[in-house]
Amino acid sequence: MFKVKANTTINLHATSEHDYTTLCQKSAVGLIAFLLSLGLLIPGVHAGCACSVGNWDPSGFLNSDVPGIQSATENTSTSTTTSNGPQNAPRAVPRSALFPDGKILKSLQSVSSSDLVLDASNDNSYGQSHIKGALHFSSNSFLNDDATLKPVSELAKILGDAGVSRKDPVVIYGNDLADSTFIFWTLRYLGQDDVKVLDGSLEDWKAAKLPFEASRNTRPAANYTPGVRQEFLADYNNVTSGSAQILDARPFMEFSKARIPNSIFMDSAKVLENGKIKNRDALTNVFSSLAKNKPVIVYSSDYNRASLLWYALQLMGYNAKIYTWQDWAVHQTASDKSTTALAGKNTPTNTGRYKNLGTT
Repeated sequence: MFKVKANTTINLHATSEHDYTTLCQKSAVGLIAFLLSLGLLIPGVHAGCACSVGNWDPSGFLNSDVPGIQSATENTSTSTTTSNGPQNAPRAVPRSALFPDGKILKSLQSVSSSDLVLDASNDNSYGQSHIKGALHFSSNSFLNDDATLKPVSELAKILGDAGVSRKDPVVIYGNDLADSTFIFWTLRYLGQDDVKVLDGSLEDWKAAKLPFEASRNTRPAANYTPGVRQEFLADYNNVTSGSAQILDARPFMEFSKARIPNSIFMDSAKVLENGKIKNRDALTNVFSSLAKNKPVIVYSSDYNRASLLWYALQLMGYNAKIYTWQDWAVHQTASDKSTTALAGKNTPTNTGRYKNLGTT
């Protein structure tokens, strides 16, 4: 047992405020001395006692895995960080903001439930999984068997039957970016104002923890009223006028055999990196041989190839149109027949010249 000896007697009837304060101070000093003698104010120090206080880790509970308890090793400060990271750190800028005409590119995080998402895949992947709420819209449905574009009236019926209207804000994605750019070009050609290509694939969408599903979606039929914008589709006169730069997007073997005069070969894959459109600086290098102030016509026997190059040019602010090798071949055939008739020959069409221009 420990005894506390007081050197003075506390006068409970002290009338002086000064005396009262002095007495309290002396009593506190005596109490602290007593506690120190027991070793209670210094953990781990033994004061003549056989028992051990031990080493208690004050952060042990914070480091535990108890639900709702934040680890002491984590940064709990709220003055410099938010749930999205440091307050002073620059916000991530979407790639669309970096292109001269980036409004036609849609970032993953900016897609909302008010957007009409179209899955342009031409395989069976839609039935396995797709962006939540997306409609399946095969890009091949816009083409005839000979790979030519269907008439405007048929295109409008296809879109209307699927529940698409010209007022819908449309976002397009697919397994192959060229499928998406072709549908994008077609909708723009038909007069769709609010239409964009998703900046990423379904895998990117899933990696961003955004919602997806496997059920097939449908919409009530709509009335799609086209407003054709001819400036998106070049004609024979545009090509032969000499006023435009002409890019051939066909495979190089086809280009090497025959091509439109003065055309330049450009592989559409040059605008891609890991399945996505290249960034602004890379596209600047790809198109470095083209004049920015002169129109560009991209042609191919495949709308997908042509639309991919065309879309990249649009992103970079070029005035670009699409043309088809099939239309060129038709005009060359008509030209050959006219030449034969004028010559008064009853011989077959000059197949040598026809072949040299690449018609098959």
